[in-house]
Amino acid sequence: MKTSARVMVPVKIVPAMIAAGTSVPEPNTANGEVAWVPSLAYAVGDLRTSNGSVWKCARAHTGRTALPEVDAGAGYWNRNGPTDRRAPFDDYSSTKARGTGEIKFVLTPGFINGVSVYGPEGAFYSIVVRNAPGGAIIRQKVGDLFEQAAGLWELLFSPLPAVEKISLDEIPIAPNAEVTVTITAPSSGAVAIGDIKVGDWRQLIGDASWGGVEYGARSQRKSYTYRAYNDDGTYRQVPRGSARDVSCTVKLDADQAMYADAILGEIIDVAVPFEASNLPRYGYLNTLGFVTGDIGPDSWGVTSLSLNVKGNI
Repeated sequence: MKTSARVMVPVKIVPAMIAAGTSVPEPNTANGEVAWVPSLAYAVGDLRTSNGSVWKCARAHTGRTALPEVDAGAGYWNRNGPTDRRAPFDDYSSTKARGTGEIKFVLTPGFINGVSVYGPEGAFYSIVVRNAPGGAIIRQKVGDLFEQAAGLWELLFSPLPAVEKISLDEIPIAPNAEVTVTITAPSSGAVAIGDIKVGDWRQLIGDASWGGVEYGARSQRKSYTYRAYNDDGTYRQVPRGSARDVSCTVKLDADQAMYADAILGEIIDVAVPFEASNLPRYGYLNTLGFVTGDIGPDSWGVTSLSLNVKGNI
């Protein structure tokens, strides 16, 4: 078990990396998506897909041939979010690719050593890594999408909470790896995937025998739900997503300070998987978000790295 903090430097998934075998098309007509077609008539509020995004008509028009992403500059379209096929790669676990029975993504990201899946919905999951497209399996993980019961009462009388995240790491070196993420549900039940991250885990500690995350690390559940209170105490509420923010301090050998600073520079302004610890009892200290931090010497041989992670919804 690793107890040091780590971040994943993710591979940016481009359309060419979403391979054959993926079950979600674009447009996903089964979920009501409709492709944009040039020169047609569009009314305000119409939704159309183009190049990985769903666009909402903001200005009625007929006969225009420019793509929605181009015509957005003229006020004809506004981006409404990602398509189902691109939803797992937009950094938000709240925008999900959805289906029934089974949903599958096959990716060819090249070299990676870790996979993290956020916001899965369904009954069972499978993550399979092959050494090449269609090649030999080098790492896999399967299971159900329910957390363990906290106690006997919860096991017998309460519905089990859903798993929020699935991780697979320690993937053998494979420069041309293929990753398949599958979520299933019986009886054509609803399935979904919020976000898929693949990339390279970087440890924020140089010597596994010394240092690590200090006790005192904190996790905060933050809701973005809007609430407007009236004078009589009643309120109007607009439900929105929630996120987990994490803060912690990591002790490093002074020789590792520049390495830690380089990692922070590499991931700045990038939403990344972060784990203060991979021990199950500290799972609440893991999140997906933007990492910032400051580094300072405690003594000649010891450096402190203070990290703040603003979680994504």
